[in-house]
Amino acid sequence: MTAPAVTVRPHASVAAAMRLMAGHGVKRLFVVDEKGRLIGIVSRGDLLKVFLRSDADIAGEVREDILDHSLWAATSDVQAAAEQGVVTLTGTMERRSDAQLAVRMTERVNGVVDVIDHVTWRVNDVPVWKGR
Repeated sequence: MTAPAVTVRPHASVAAAMRLMAGHGVKRLFVVDEKGRLIGIVSRGDLLKVFLRSDADIAGEVREDILDHSLWAATSDVQAAAEQGVVTLTGTMERRSDAQLAVRMTERVNGVVDVIDHVTWRVNDVPVWKGR
């Protein structure tokens, strides 16, 4: 055991928990509430299960959770396919900013290794940065 115990909060991301484990060289983390009370234990195996998802599950989550429900833009012309965790988005959206948002949200789906963006748009509503 490591002293003091390495802990994580229940709403920490999988990536944050994995970084804690790697940084402290531990195989398990104690999950504690806001008062520091133990509410569970998470192992490396538990965290890895998140990434061991079928391509069909990943593509389905992208379609249902992101394209169909999370975006306020029309996405019926956008398709999502996954192969070995790499999601390819194809199709057309009205605005470039919505297409970029779809890609960013897809990158955050558990099990997604990379996103290939083949989404085109009709209107480029992304301002040009004129930094110094």
